[in-house]
Amino acid sequence: MKLNLLIIVPARKGSTNFKNKNIALCNKEPLVNYSFKAANLIEENKKFLFCSTDSKYIIRLSKKFFFNEEYIRPKNISGKFSRDLDFVNDTLKYLKRKKKITFKYGLILRPTNPIRGIASLNKAYRVFKKNKNANSLKAVYPSKENPFKTWIIKKNILKNISKNLKNINEQYNAPRQILPKTFRQTGTIEFFRINYLSTLKSISGKKIMPFSISQNEAIDIDSKDDLKKAEVILKKNNKKFINFF
Repeated sequence: MKLNLLIIVPARKGSTNFKNKNIALCNKEPLVNYSFKAANLIEENKKFLFCSTDSKYIIRLSKKFFFNEEYIRPKNISGKFSRDLDFVNDTLKYLKRKKKITFKYGLILRPTNPIRGIASLNKAYRVFKKNKNANSLKAVYPSKENPFKTWIIKKNILKNISKNLKNINEQYNAPRQILPKTFRQTGTIEFFRINYLSTLKSISGKKIMPFSISQNEAIDIDSKDDLKKAEVILKKNNKKFINFF
């Protein structure tokens, strides 16, 4: 069977900086539930909801939102150094083997980015489908720090991480106003093409489409302070963003 969209919510039980981050309460609701609810609001009839997790408790939470698989993600791809490609391919192989299902598109909804507008989510899906050349779409927001002024230290010598810009001498000493505007990727929305394959070599591909989001939607939960900020934003914007009020 061929379906249009596979929606994956990746939610491992471990977390380095913030213990049990994916199930931390955000306005009395487990953080992961915001992504589960978002998955249900995507305007696509031929979609499949899947939670990639190594936690039985998170699986129980997912069932309230019509995520019906009880598959436990293998330990070897559930660590802090595991890559997105690992759980995506693990999911594709499992669904091909167990359900005989393949997909045209994929979407990753990370629990650590709980603030999403329904309009943004569905607009991103529409524009991605319309662009036949793009391999993927990433939500982006303007960078706070310009990477043209960023360094690594190699053998006790500073090395600028960016290539030299044409027509701008010593870009790292240049005024920020004349440097190109740069963007950081967020985990808020990430679409990618599957084209009915059961194994991918890359999620992003070579042609990545940008999708600009608001400052509120760009918040990434990595600490308890971040969580408090998200709670305030969601309370103030209870009709604009996907919510439980």
